[in-house]
Amino acid sequence: MDARSLGRMAVLDADGSSVELGSLWRDRPAVIVWMRHFGCVYCVEQAREFSKARPRIEAAGARLALIGNGGVKHLAAFKAAEAPDVTVLTDPALRTYNTIGARSGIWSTLGPRTWGAGLRAFRSGARQSRVKGHPFQQGGVMVVLPDNHIAFTHLSRSAGDHPTVESVLAALPATAVRTAAS
Repeated sequence: MDARSLGRMAVLDADGSSVELGSLWRDRPAVIVWMRHFGCVYCVEQAREFSKARPRIEAAGARLALIGNGGVKHLAAFKAAEAPDVTVLTDPALRTYNTIGARSGIWSTLGPRTWGAGLRAFRSGARQSRVKGHPFQQGGVMVVLPDNHIAFTHLSRSAGDHPTVESVLAALPATAVRTAAS
């Protein structure tokens, strides 16, 4: 994966304005979470987990951004409900998803691997709403450093396949953690 090429790609913010993805990691590490879509029960669960960890991510010197693939109006509603203090963007054309190699398919969305994750998400209080984006798109998580080095990658094999916040935090460089603590 070439982070420079990925960084030149544009996504949209809540106003519908274009945001160059590389601007997220230009001056500090970025934790980027690609979600399935804005109505997804697994994405609500994941957004809540990472939103709760945002202070720890920022204390480690990094920036957090969530990316969905629904429309701008779906982004705004999702941000208000699930991640009000987090940068939330959208890629309705799925270009960044394709570039990172995110999976897409009915089997990875509805297959047996998703059943336990669905129960876990439901128990966490997350609820499915109507589909607000591509229904079969899977997501992923990356930590990208200012030198365009990708320090962590997790591509979801199925809906609800998320890395732990702890594993993502562990991928942040020790120098960023020391700098944030100083």
